[in-house]
Amino acid sequence: MNPNDLIALLGRPATDPLVEGALQHHAVRNRPEVEIDEEDADGPVVETQSWVKNSRRGIEFGFDDEAAWLGLDETEFGKRPMLLTQLYLYGQHPNVRPYPCPLPFGLKLTDDRATVRRKMDAIGSNRHSYVRDTWDVQGNLVIVSYAAGGSCIACVLCELMEPPLPPLGYALAAPPSIDSLVALLGLPLSDPAVDQTLGPFGLQDHLAQIRETSTCDLCDPYGLMVEFTAPQPARGGTLQEALLIGMTFCRERELGARAWRGGLPFDLSFEDSPETAERKLGRAPDERLDDPYSGIALWHEPDFSLRIFYSTVENRLARVSLIAPGVWKKTA
Repeated sequence: MNPNDLIALLGRPATDPLVEGALQHHAVRNRPEVEIDEEDADGPVVETQSWVKNSRRGIEFGFDDEAAWLGLDETEFGKRPMLLTQLYLYGQHPNVRPYPCPLPFGLKLTDDRATVRRKMDAIGSNRHSYVRDTWDVQGNLVIVSYAAGGSCIACVLCELMEPPLPPLGYALAAPPSIDSLVALLGLPLSDPAVDQTLGPFGLQDHLAQIRETSTCDLCDPYGLMVEFTAPQPARGGTLQEALLIGMTFCRERELGARAWRGGLPFDLSFEDSPETAERKLGRAPDERLDDPYSGIALWHEPDFSLRIFYSTVENRLARVSLIAPGVWKKTA
């Protein structure tokens, strides 16, 4: 099957004859479906993604429920078709045979990392590099992972870019400056500066949540999570007041959030790769922990600790956290 025709299927429903034809062509037996749990009080749809593959032919198809993909209300999940959003073409990968057909963009499974970059830099834009390399190509992300020390391709993933969430029907409060937010670290909840800065976000409406969980969840609609210490017993039988010890800024859809619309420390951007973030900080992180799909990096600065969470697949930042000095060990 022509690789360009295969990529052109991204965004089409699973019921599309061309998608069904591709599944049959690659001898994929299963068909995508949402996972439903009728006994789940929050259900019945509990999983909106589905993957089907043929390991003997080195190909996998990823699908998303259309309503979830568009960011519609959960009550709409399971009522629309599944959309083809991902294509995995495998090379040197455990328990999977290499994809036997031509790869898109003139790539070959024997290409080393330098060769892949040369070919893809001429086609795609905005390369994000870390463990993998990622390019933006005509509304898709093309992600290449490597094997054998970068001497060959482990997998080519072609992924449809997520659409923005539907617009809100009301205006949001303007986000405060990063400097004003940093100034809140370590302050008690009752400090006037806390309410002055976060009050427009509805802080007072979350006091019960803060007392119960030590967290003020403003992810929807502001893309912000604020952390406090739990109230501690003090002398005289009173409770020591909760202190603001951290805040996390989220990329759209991360933790169910709408995107944080304000600035980030060190001029970071959610579009930054881990390598770009490190350049902006001016030094290697004090701590780093990566797994196959995500990573965390931590820097200690005089006024705060900075922690970033990132995807090691798409090479973008997912969350950026500010933590009060001396507190990071308790929250790491």
